[in-house]
Amino acid sequence: MSEPRLVRGLLRGLVVLRALNETNYATAMELSKRTGLPRSTVYRLLDTLMAAGYVGIGARKETYQLTILVRALSDGFHDEAWVTEIASPVLAELGRQIVWPTDIATFDRDAMVVRETTHMSSPLSINREKAGFRPLILGSSLGQAYLAFCPEGELEMILRNLAASDRPDAALAKKRRIIDRMIAETRERGFAVREGGMSPKTGSIGVPVMWRGRPVAAINMHYILSALLLDEVIARYLDPLQTAAARIAQGLTERGINPLEATRIGSTPDA
Repeated sequence: MSEPRLVRGLLRGLVVLRALNETNYATAMELSKRTGLPRSTVYRLLDTLMAAGYVGIGARKETYQLTILVRALSDGFHDEAWVTEIASPVLAELGRQIVWPTDIATFDRDAMVVRETTHMSSPLSINREKAGFRPLILGSSLGQAYLAFCPEGELEMILRNLAASDRPDAALAKKRRIIDRMIAETRERGFAVREGGMSPKTGSIGVPVMWRGRPVAAINMHYILSALLLDEVIARYLDPLQTAAARIAQGLTERGINPLEATRIGSTPDA
């Protein structure tokens, strides 16, 4: 069987697009470091993507950003329609209620994937993350909330696959004492907590969206560590967050939607 004929430039362009999507704004040097591509190559790819209309000049000096044309690439893609139909309106209402940015994410192989977010509309957001961002499983309240309430078999599989990956939290996945303690604490509280980490100025709390006794997603809220103490966050915002998660689960039940058909990407034993 002959080897597939790959277009190397296209693959590299897609790598740059994905890196730019994860960072929102980035310089060519930052993109070079994230992708491992030479800076000269990154500049050529950015020039090409700008000519095609998918990349534009960023608001900050020497930065680049994606354009609205990138969104059109997904117009024919209907993965997880329940997120758009059921979760998005709930998330938007939650964002208006609490003001702080909030996300909904589902599990995908070795990370969570943000499906919808209010970062772009929240005046209190300092990260401006977008849909498609892949938070760490062990380094995010989204991932911890999802992981802690998984069935044991799926939990073990996720940790095994994560430990064998090249994700930044792969090494932590091998430290079972730490992981077991984190899971036990999250289960006892009923929600996950992140303070600092890869976003050192912010914290977040996350809760699972439970459907038929297992998580199908997780939602969170972000806050600035210098503005709120964790006890204040829990007192003010945990109930609205849990209420939103319950409303999403109720919507799935009322419409007879099985979210596992779309959300358990990479969660089979052979994945």
